[in-house]
Amino acid sequence: MTEDSSEVLPDDVAEQQSDRAPPRTGVTEATRSAPEASGAGLDRAFASEYLDELILAILLRRGEANGMEIIREFTRLFGVQFSPGTVYPHLHSLEKEGVLVCRECVQTKEYRIDDAESAEECIDSALAQMSRLSAFLGTTPSDD
Repeated sequence: MTEDSSEVLPDDVAEQQSDRAPPRTGVTEATRSAPEASGAGLDRAFASEYLDELILAILLRRGEANGMEIIREFTRLFGVQFSPGTVYPHLHSLEKEGVLVCRECVQTKEYRIDDAESAEECIDSALAQMSRLSAFLGTTPSDD
């Protein structure tokens, strides 16, 4: 293609659209068009790293929810949209570990916390790690 060519490449089209952010690697169209979160916007990589803890926190607040409700809560609360293929393996793992219990309904499976103490310990451990990291990042080289 020459410099004076009038052909526009797909990436150029996406960047020219003023109502959208430029495309990011690994972000699907569904994720970019997801509704804005009313709560804290979390980075997708961060949310992925702490997916178990976030699932447990959602269920501690809600009491019981099916997988799709949990996925919608991620979008609403944190501005992150996960696919069922990401969330359900975590739900199954937490159920296998005995932290969650699953109740089969007609068309869905409802998950709830079965071992509240383990769930709270998991969340507390993650919060303690983040707190230590925050304290470290808040220090200056002269503080060492």
